[in-house]
Amino acid sequence: MRSLTAVSSFLIVLLHPALLGAQAIGAQLDSAMHAAEANGFSGVVRVERDGVILLRKGYGLANRATHMQFAPATVVQIGSNTKDFTAVAILQLARQGRLSLRDSLGKFFPAPADKRGITISQLLEHRAGFPLGLGGDFEPVTRAALVDSAMRVRLPFVPGARESYSNTGYSLLAAIIEQVTNRSYDEHIRDAILTPLGLRHTGFLLPAFAASDLAHGYLAGGADAGTMLGQPHAPDGPWWNLRGNGGMLSTVDDMHAFYRALFESDSLLPRAGRGSRFNPDEPVGLAGSDGVNFFLYERDPQSHTEIIIASTNVELKAPLIRRALGELLGLPNPDVDAGSVAHRPGGTPAPAPMAALLAQLIECMNSGDTAQVRRYVEAHFVIEPGTPALEVRVQRISGMRERLGVLQILGIETFADGPVEVRLRSTLQEGVLLRVAMDRVAPYAIHGVQVQIGGPN
Repeated sequence: MRSLTAVSSFLIVLLHPALLGAQAIGAQLDSAMHAAEANGFSGVVRVERDGVILLRKGYGLANRATHMQFAPATVVQIGSNTKDFTAVAILQLARQGRLSLRDSLGKFFPAPADKRGITISQLLEHRAGFPLGLGGDFEPVTRAALVDSAMRVRLPFVPGARESYSNTGYSLLAAIIEQVTNRSYDEHIRDAILTPLGLRHTGFLLPAFAASDLAHGYLAGGADAGTMLGQPHAPDGPWWNLRGNGGMLSTVDDMHAFYRALFESDSLLPRAGRGSRFNPDEPVGLAGSDGVNFFLYERDPQSHTEIIIASTNVELKAPLIRRALGELLGLPNPDVDAGSVAHRPGGTPAPAPMAALLAQLIECMNSGDTAQVRRYVEAHFVIEPGTPALEVRVQRISGMRERLGVLQILGIETFADGPVEVRLRSTLQEGVLLRVAMDRVAPYAIHGVQVQIGGPN
C-alpha cells in the first residue's frame, strides 16, 4: 500500500505545469506520428527535452510477414552511425597511447608512396582522399583484400587537400583497430564501449540477437529487404566494405545512452579528447542509411532537445518525420534543399556528348529494365580485372529503381580531379549524387559508378 507522502508526491508531479506542458507536446508528437503511420511510416521515435521523455514509441510493423509491431526495444540498423563507435574507439586508443592520430598508414600496412603518409586523423576527418566505397556492402571481402584494394585505388586528390566522405577510410580505421588490439572489431567495440555503458542491445553478431527482435526493411511497393543479419557476412562480423563504417544494430534507448555518455560525460572520452566531431556545445545531426533503412540522431543543446528516429520503409523515411516533428518542437529545419545533395565547388558543366551519355544512364536506372540496362553496360562500361562482372553491374543498376525511385538530373559537372558528378532529385531519397569514373574523351567509357544518398552520413 502506498504511503500518503508517496501519493501526495505523485499528485504534485502529475500536476506540475512543466510536466503538463511536456504531456501536451508529447500528445501532439504522438498524433503526428499516428498520421505518419497511416501514410506508411514504420519505425520508432524517441524525443527528449530537458531530461523529460516526450515520446518513446514504435509505429507500424517491424515485420509484416509475422505482423510484429514496432516497439522501443525493436532492434534497428544504425547505418553510418557505426562510424561514431569507430571514431570513439580510435580516440580511446590514442588516449591510451596505443596509437597516435598522427600515425600514418605506412605504420600499419604496406602502402605505396601516394598513401604512405595518410594519417589516422585524415581518415577520421574524411580528408584522406579515398573514394566513397570500393564495392558492395555484402561482397565477401576480407580485411587483407580491403587493405590491398585501398592501397591500389587512385586517389582523386592529395590527402589533406579537402574533405570527401569515405566509407573506405573508416574500414581502414576498423582494420587499424583490429591490428592494434588483436581482436575483432565487434569484440573490441563491445568491451571498450558497450559493456562499460551497459548497452546489451548494440553490436553485430555478439549480442546474439533473436531474429524476432530485428526490424525488416521494405522497398518501394512493399518488397521485404530483410535484416542486416540476413545478409551475407563474415564469421566475425560484416564483410570489409562495410566493417567500421556501417552495419551495426541497436535500439533507440541504447543509442540515447551512447550519445548521452559521449556528449555529456567523461565516461567514454574526456572533453579534450573528443575532437570537434563530438562538441557538446554545438547542434549535431548524425544519420545513416542504406537507401531503405534510415537512422537519425539529432541533438540541439540550445533547446536541450534530442531526437532519435529509425525508419524502415523507403516510401516514408526518417528525414520527413524529423521535419514534421521539428515544426511541433520549434526547431529549425536542418535541410537547406531536401531535393539535392551538397556538391563540391570548382566544377564545370559536362560536355554535351558526355552529358547525353549520362542522361541515358539515368533513363536506364529509372526504367529498372534489366535488358535495357544490360545493353547500356555492354556498350559503355569497361569491365576490367578486379572490378564487378557484367552481370553484377547490371543487377546493381537495375535494382536502383526500387531504392532510389524516379531520378531527375539537376546538374552534371566535371572536375580537374576525380569522377564526374551527377546531382539528382529523387522521389524516394533525400537527394542522390552519382560519382562516375569515366574517360574524358569520346567515347567516354565508364569505369565505375558510386551512389551517395542524401549527402554525407
